Amino acid sequence: MSSLRILRQEPSYRRLFAAGLVNGIGDRFSQVAILGLLLSLTGSGLAVGITFAVRLFPYLVFGPLGGLLADRFSKKTIMIFTDVIRMFFALTPLLVRTPGDVWIIYVSAFALSAGEAIYAPARMSLIPRLVRRDNLLAVNSLEQAMVGFVLIGGSVTGGILAAAVGGQVSFALNALSFLISGLLLFRLDLAGRPEAAEPDTDKSKPTLAPRQTAGLRRLVTQSYFLRIMLIVFAIWPIGDGIFNVLISVYAAEVFHTGDIGIGLLYGALGAGMLIGSGFTGKMARYMRTAAVLTVLIEGGFQVMISQSPSFLLLLLLLALSAAITSVGNACNETVLMQLVPTEWQGRFFGGLATLQNTLMGIAMLSAGFMLEVVTPRALGLTGGVFLALLGLSVSLAWLLHRPRTFERRSLSDSEKTTLSP
Repeated sequence: MSSLRILRQEPSYRRLFAAGLVNGIGDRFSQVAILGLLLSLTGSGLAVGITFAVRLFPYLVFGPLGGLLADRFSKKTIMIFTDVIRMFFALTPLLVRTPGDVWIIYVSAFALSAGEAIYAPARMSLIPRLVRRDNLLAVNSLEQAMVGFVLIGGSVTGGILAAAVGGQVSFALNALSFLISGLLLFRLDLAGRPEAAEPDTDKSKPTLAPRQTAGLRRLVTQSYFLRIMLIVFAIWPIGDGIFNVLISVYAAEVFHTGDIGIGLLYGALGAGMLIGSGFTGKMARYMRTAAVLTVLIEGGFQVMISQSPSFLLLLLLLALSAAITSVGNACNETVLMQLVPTEWQGRFFGGLATLQNTLMGIAMLSAGFMLEVVTPRALGLTGGVFLALLGLSVSLAWLLHRPRTFERRSLSDSEKTTLSP
């Protein structure tokens, strides 16, 4: 089923998709400009590592908060509010002039990330309520395609724009993107949807926390896939955090291609995400296996990327790696949306984002320090081998012990009943 057909069938999701696309492109404009500005002012990979880490640490506090808010209040209101707040912080990098002003970038990155940590669980948990269950995999494939569009439209164009007229225009466009996103979400029609109902705010009711904790424990116990993926969620961000720092360093310090090179590398990632989204539908009967195996394949590609002898080969390897990751992400998110009861999805996805982004922030900060003493290629090789070993371990565990009956069907109604709080 084509992407356009899905967007026609799901008009409410269409606005959510458009808001995410505009929002993401503006963020990429800003990110490319910030990376180029940092490297030009400091000439250090450490500053890049700190910036990425600062963007991820807010998830430690605001991720759980965002999940809690998403389960109790209007997701639409939460998203609009965070867009408005972030619009102002998106403009603060315009004040940076000298190396002594770099702290402003760190403050801006922290504030924007805190907003995203609140925004993301609301958006993620809204998707299953907006679309039909049989369209979930196709919609999650579209979510990966959106990332591809964002990387191409935002990073490549942003790199060219920053090189041509400077980063100031990119920062202004990022602020404008938040405004446009908020306006699109304001017109989001939730009539007749579960989300349109008023949230339950009766303070006299006893808390459901003990039941939810027990239910989540039962869910983990009954789902072998979830146990496997919890291991991945707890370790994978380390290797991926190292890789994220190295993308801009490969462009600026290994191949000396500057802002345009940074944009092209992110553009290659975007092209790969688009290619991968086109193959996701073929994995409908094997979503769990695809989600697990892609960790191993991603690690192998990172090893090859770290040793690439030419910039063109690096672009190709990045695109292929992103295509595999796109398939794995879509399959993984679809299975999680099917497994986790809707009443918990805000907190589940918020907690998951907290775990992953906090670990990734630590990895990025560590990578920044390590780049002061080791070469980018050596660090990339280490991160790739680490991720490949993780992927090999969980792939063997899954292939040898997976419950094969789950591989060809979703949870039955009786299974879903036993997992409800």
